[in-house]
Amino acid sequence: MNELIWLAPLLFIVHDMEEIIWGLSWKNKNSCRKKYINIPFTPFGTLSDTSVFALAVGEELLLFLLASSIGYFFHRYELWLGILFANTFHLVVIHIIGTLLIYRSYVPGLITSILTLIPNCLIIKKAIEMLDYSTVHLILWLVLGTIITFANLKAVHKCDGLFRKLIP
Repeated sequence: MNELIWLAPLLFIVHDMEEIIWGLSWKNKNSCRKKYINIPFTPFGTLSDTSVFALAVGEELLLFLLASSIGYFFHRYELWLGILFANTFHLVVIHIIGTLLIYRSYVPGLITSILTLIPNCLIIKKAIEMLDYSTVHLILWLVLGTIITFANLKAVHKCDGLFRKLIP
């Protein structure tokens, strides 16, 4: 487990680097672009500039590293597994399915979503096999990790103004 636990945040940051580098530039160029399906949000949300976006990604990474550290030092892998599941779910639903259905073209995060999806799924499969949690225990933590991750993501998007004040 100790090797798997640190690979997951590494894959997370590989994906988010693509978004940091290309995301807000893409958003600014494509904000008026016709969408094929009407949705109540836009990719990269309310985040206003690359520095703010990078700070938000850094905060998300700290959450993932905290869960990884808890797993590593205390051998409690439930939160880590839940966050990894939520991240993988996000790659599939938002980046691979969502952006292809909505924009029918490249949206930053798509390439690394595809490239990191298989390793993430293999890590989840291997962790589930190694940890041998009961079905109820596993489902509880997958749901809880997803709730924590998406609540954190929503909070990060709401902190755009605060993050902007932190960056000179």
